[in-house]
Amino acid sequence: MAIYVKAFSLVLKTVSKPLAKQVKEMAKSHPFLRELSISMALKADSLYQTIMSPTPLNEPIISSGGRRMKIPKKPPVMTEDQALQAAGDFLAEATVFGIAGGLVWWEQSKSAEKDEKKAAAAKEEREQLTTMIALQQRTLQDVTEVLKEFEQHRRETSAALEEMQRRARERDSRRWWGWAAAVS
Repeated sequence: MAIYVKAFSLVLKTVSKPLAKQVKEMAKSHPFLRELSISMALKADSLYQTIMSPTPLNEPIISSGGRRMKIPKKPPVMTEDQALQAAGDFLAEATVFGIAGGLVWWEQSKSAEKDEKKAAAAKEEREQLTTMIALQQRTLQDVTEVLKEFEQHRRETSAALEEMQRRARERDSRRWWGWAAAVS
């Protein structure tokens, strides 16, 4: 399945570039998107010019030779065509990155699901092993008790056998002495 996911991702990434071109063209041709794009691009350019301005506007700029340079009163502003081009480029790149980001998120969620399934299977296996270990411990305790009972029974049997052998020897010795006394 992983190869299908990778192939699907590659196809989507490849398709996203022509789609981004269409979004760019749509931003240029659709009246509402055109005005919105120009407005946003001009605001972004104004912010960029404000941040990147090397010196405050009321201070003179001095060249490396010590000459005073002409100070622009206002940073240059983009033309509408430049703003539209910049906005179209931004929308195209945002489309490509959005699709790529969506694919990364989708692949990550699939990977997370797979990891969750593995974790659940590992937890179930651990529970089964824990149950089996507990059963083996109970069985071992039962076997230990049986062995203790067997050992106790063996001692009792050995003691009884020794007692029987002692009595048999006494009886044999009485017979022998009785026979020896009768013979003499």
